[in-house]
Amino acid sequence: MRHPYEKFIRGELVAIVLAVLFGLIALIQGVFFLIIICLYLVAASLVCDGLIALYMRSQVHGIKQLLRSVLIFLFATFLLLFL
Repeated sequence: MRHPYEKFIRGELVAIVLAVLFGLIALIQGVFFLIIICLYLVAASLVCDGLIALYMRSQVHGIKQLLRSVLIFLFATFLLLFL
């Protein structure tokens, strides 16, 4: 039997793994665009974690994670547009 939130769990894990890979490549090669992609992937991971928490009746944790993801998304977008 599958976990009811398996899609969100897989999405979170994929986003974290890709963020680590893109982050390491960005650190080694110094590519700014990969840093922005890494920040977006971290935000996506936090969205998945927040949705899992909201569906499992942990409202406060879910809202905090979603707010963190919005802040990271806005920060990454600001860096992309103004630098």
